[in-house]
Amino acid sequence: MRASGPGPWTFDRIGLAEDIRYGQRVERFTVEARTGGTWTAIAGGTTIGHRRILALPRPVTADAVRVTVRASRGPIRLAPVTLHRSRAAGG
Repeated sequence: MRASGPGPWTFDRIGLAEDIRYGQRVERFTVEARTGGTWTAIAGGTTIGHRRILALPRPVTADAVRVTVRASRGPIRLAPVTLHRSRAAGG
């Protein structure tokens, strides 16, 4: 899944969610951000489930974000990715 649009955005939290009506299927994933035309891994993990918010160690500014599912139990159904800037990061 890839998101881009009128950016860039500065964020330090990433919201991920699965449609768990079909079961929790994601087993491993990576989140990457594109800055200056270069993709860089900024987060990753194992399960996502109903809702997962990833806290980044520092704010990231990017013009696109993508989530790559590396392993799953069957077809996946992800909700749209959300990006947030916490108050600690000046949001």
